[in-house]
Amino acid sequence: MTELKTMRDLLVHDIQMMYNAEKLGLESHALLVEKASDPQLKAAFERHGVETQQQVARLEQIMNTLEVKPSREANSAMKGLLTDCEKLTRKESTPEVLDAMLIAAAQKMEHFEIACYGTAVRMTEDMGMTQAAELLRQTLEEEKKTDEILNDLATQRVNAKAEMM
Repeated sequence: MTELKTMRDLLVHDIQMMYNAEKLGLESHALLVEKASDPQLKAAFERHGVETQQQVARLEQIMNTLEVKPSREANSAMKGLLTDCEKLTRKESTPEVLDAMLIAAAQKMEHFEIACYGTAVRMTEDMGMTQAAELLRQTLEEEKKTDEILNDLATQRVNAKAEMM
């Protein structure tokens, strides 16, 4: 889509952008799981990978409702966050510090997604699209919960271990 003349056009653009972000996240998901050394962090990344697959399915459902083909609108923000994460994993570090870096990188991605989904919920509500709003709200809450889990892991386990290194 090249023109954004209506709120519907903007919503379609944003949904496709989020679809791309989630697909990019899935593509790099294995890296987070592989590089994490803390078992609880590894499990959190694995759970979120399954959740992300469900989030992709929700976005596909919304695109179907909007009668648009699933498309991956370029998402330079998420691509940049993932590139930064990949660069971090190549730096020499202890496993404990790497876990802290992975949490920081993952939280940056979660915060971006929270902003995107929050905006999309507002748009769909304003447009009277209650089913789409509910699907997006469900994903928004999952993203917030993942951020909380990562924050708890950082404060209760990972950062203290990294600090001791």
